[in-house]
Amino acid sequence: MKIHMTKKEFYSAVYSVLGEVTPLKVDCGQLCNGACCEVTDEITGMYLFPGEEDMYKSMPEWGKIYDTDFSYNGKYVDLFTCSGKCDRSQRPLSCRIFPLVPYVKKGEKMEIRMDVRGRGMCPLATAMKVEDLSKDFVRKVSAAMKLCMANPEVREFLYALSESLDEVEDIL
Repeated sequence: MKIHMTKKEFYSAVYSVLGEVTPLKVDCGQLCNGACCEVTDEITGMYLFPGEEDMYKSMPEWGKIYDTDFSYNGKYVDLFTCSGKCDRSQRPLSCRIFPLVPYVKKGEKMEIRMDVRGRGMCPLATAMKVEDLSKDFVRKVSAAMKLCMANPEVREFLYALSESLDEVEDIL
């Protein structure tokens, strides 16, 4: 892999590691009627990884990017929202790995966990464990996140995200 990549090249490489894998061998959206893609009156969506907004210089008509209050190292994280229907090949990384999330503390080994933020909507995040999901999906998410950890800015984002997940866990 090239040492110096544009953000678009970096995320294209990460997306290609994931390919078309899904959490289950069947469309998991059939279990919950696509709850993770449900549009509500409240602005909800998925965090964009640092620099991932470059993938949306030409914003698809079904997507919007909003500012958030979540930050790391003084940089605010963008929130990607959709109309409930998307071009799956243009989904953000957070959507591609959901209901999993990387969890890492400085100096520790990264883990792939169920995303606690998904418990209110996703039957997989509520009733299953990581090891219950497609092994190929978990393996590819892990490989993609290891690639992300090699990027210093993304690594700092993942540290802050993990702290945020701890706070959510404490509330639940």
